[in-house]
Amino acid sequence: MKRIKRTICFLAVLIANSALATVHYVPEEHTTIQAAINVCADSDTVIIAPGRYSGSGNRNINFNGKAITVRSTDPGNPQIVNTTIIDCEGKGRGFVFYMAEKAGSTIKGLTITNGYALLGGAIYCYNNSSPSITNCVVKNNSAVFGGGIACANSETRPKITNCNITANAALVGGGGFYLNASSPIIKNCIISGNLAPNGGAIYSHNTGNPVIVNCTISGNVASSSAGAIYCYKSSNLTISHSILWGDTAMNASEILVGNLGAATSIRIAHCDIQGGDQNIICDTDCTVDWGQGNIDIDPHFVQPGHIDNNGSYVEGDYHLLGGSPCIDAGDPGFVAGPDETDIDGNPRILGEIIDLGVDEVIVAEVKITPKALNLTSSGDQIRCTIQLPSSYDIADVDTDSIALSIETSPSEKIGPVWSSIDEEAQKLLVKFDRSEIQEMLNGVDGLVELGVSGTLTDGTEFRGAETIRIVRGGGKK
Repeated sequence: MKRIKRTICFLAVLIANSALATVHYVPEEHTTIQAAINVCADSDTVIIAPGRYSGSGNRNINFNGKAITVRSTDPGNPQIVNTTIIDCEGKGRGFVFYMAEKAGSTIKGLTITNGYALLGGAIYCYNNSSPSITNCVVKNNSAVFGGGIACANSETRPKITNCNITANAALVGGGGFYLNASSPIIKNCIISGNLAPNGGAIYSHNTGNPVIVNCTISGNVASSSAGAIYCYKSSNLTISHSILWGDTAMNASEILVGNLGAATSIRIAHCDIQGGDQNIICDTDCTVDWGQGNIDIDPHFVQPGHIDNNGSYVEGDYHLLGGSPCIDAGDPGFVAGPDETDIDGNPRILGEIIDLGVDEVIVAEVKITPKALNLTSSGDQIRCTIQLPSSYDIADVDTDSIALSIETSPSEKIGPVWSSIDEEAQKLLVKFDRSEIQEMLNGVDGLVELGVSGTLTDGTEFRGAETIRIVRGGGKK
């Protein structure tokens, strides 16, 4: 009986604490983000309306050790995230954590830009602080070390999830991340277009155990060594289910494992790494544990990022095309948690096996008729049949979302002129205007892979592809 009473009392305390939690609004109630945090108690939430926040109180923001959440109005909506902006104006960083904050100290759905600092242009975590950073954009920040995010000290273990770390720069090391004797978990993050002399994306050194999971690391540049990851002096990284592709450096385009006073090991499994293990430079006494499931095949991004003629980074689309070798290429024994998602908020496993990188894809079976398309012949329509895996209902397809494109040029898309769902056969039949397709394929000869994409009514994406032959008058190629 006493045990039951204790349980009831404990639950009553939890309910009371929950009821006491307060939401603070910026700028409606507080003119700055720091002012809202200052009046918070543990479990409170600060909600920031879309807008650009700058000046004192909106940079070098400090949680003061509180277990609170600071977020946009809708962290799952990319448009809201991209328009809820902390602009540091080159006069400091966005957030600093140094009072041993734990996972309950959370940033969600914010864009942090124009930060500048010695360590961590946008965010700096040190002194055993381990906040949660989710659904954030860290863009166009700079620092001496860690243009985007810096982490230091052995018990500093932030969890950085579903973030886009893009176009940041470091003067010495770590365009995206600088990790010094720390052990962050970096999961479902796009790390692209970052720049540093060493470690274009990530620079990690001194004793720590960083973990990188389901990340897409691409388009980063090191003017000296390691376009993607520079790891040395006992910084023992583990990388899994990630894609490292299209990074550049004078020395080691993807990974360098160095000694510099202490041997270092790195563990890699179920990853797609350009050049494979032969493209990893490993110093004396250092080791690369090249585990199972690693591949070296073009991941087929929808559109990789690139540097334009003005030297600016143009962001890419790092979703996977339907024919990507990274789909269903992960550990067959991997079991996703009940709330685990990809960067878009889709369930982490949509097919039979987890995908590599940030994007999880439903692969549809696509059949296009005719299989040989004469670009000089007349006709009204091209037919396409779409079938989803057996665990999905074809009736859940949003037919207005269907689009056809050339797999190698996915930016130009054509929508259908007609569609019909056959629920009994679990197939979707769509028809495209023949003249539109012929115009899109003008100049193409021989075999071409056409991709078909769409979404379910809940927003989950699917993609598929089929190869057809292009011929011209008289059946000649």
